[in-house]
Amino acid sequence: MPIAEQLDRAAVELLLDHPIHNRLAIILVDNAVELMARQAIAVHLGIGSDFVGITSKHRKLARSQNIRDRLFVLTFVGEVTKLEAEFILAAHDERNAAYHEGPAEDAYLRELAICYFKFACNYLARFSKAFYSWSSAFEFTDIGRRYYDASRDADALLGKMDRRKLALLLLEQLPPSGPATLQELLADDLERDRNGVVQGLRFLIENTFPSQPTSFLIGKAQFDWARDLALSKNGLDQTVFDTPRRKEAVLFAKRNREKFEPRYRAIPHGNWAQAIRRVRSSSDPYSAMVLFHKTRKRMAFLRDAIGYSAELLEIKLERD
Repeated sequence: MPIAEQLDRAAVELLLDHPIHNRLAIILVDNAVELMARQAIAVHLGIGSDFVGITSKHRKLARSQNIRDRLFVLTFVGEVTKLEAEFILAAHDERNAAYHEGPAEDAYLRELAICYFKFACNYLARFSKAFYSWSSAFEFTDIGRRYYDASRDADALLGKMDRRKLALLLLEQLPPSGPATLQELLADDLERDRNGVVQGLRFLIENTFPSQPTSFLIGKAQFDWARDLALSKNGLDQTVFDTPRRKEAVLFAKRNREKFEPRYRAIPHGNWAQAIRRVRSSSDPYSAMVLFHKTRKRMAFLRDAIGYSAELLEIKLERD
């Protein structure tokens, strides 16, 4: 019942339709999917499992706390498809961002949570479950009792539920989607990222070295971003003049500069535009989300590098 109760609560949050509530909804849905995946793992790798091909490697991955490892096993045994596993991973990353970074204004988050909710209900109806157990101390919540009474399998063993009926009941609680599809919202988000890179680069050109080729500024932005990330990783990011490790930081940056090779000489407009069109035109929201996730990761380094340089320059200009 906890899975049904969490999904019911997620539907309530989505009905409220506010960035905070949408954030809570995707966290609830993601946890429900993880709970079902754990139960399925126990079925496929438990004592008495007769699935052919399970090795010690699979059992080790199944014990991992990394959802990617567990999904690898579930894909191997045919519990979920490869596309479903990739969709779950992409949605799980959004859940992590929502949980660790707080409320976001991403327009696509609500539609993603709705799509993820529908997947969770689909999976609820079919995931591998060993048995139903009840303890003498168990007490229903009002919500749990409502779903249990409505989906109990009267012709089966004590406590067994018709999970297909339960999934349909939960889907009835889901509020309608907005006017834009998930695919459109994801593509719009990528387009905003692309425009942000262009605007950031234009700002750098106009306020630093307008006579230098664009490739120079793009390369410099990437080096500055990579250098400062490396300095931070090595505890050298606060080594300003006259601090104890200043010399070490200077030598570290110099060595990195000598071997640094920028990933980009220009903004890859063609590749990004093609990926954005594919996301927008996709007929399948799972495929669109997976492609969005991969494209945004590919865009992230240059987006962050240009944005970082533009932010530092803006601070400098304000001081001057």
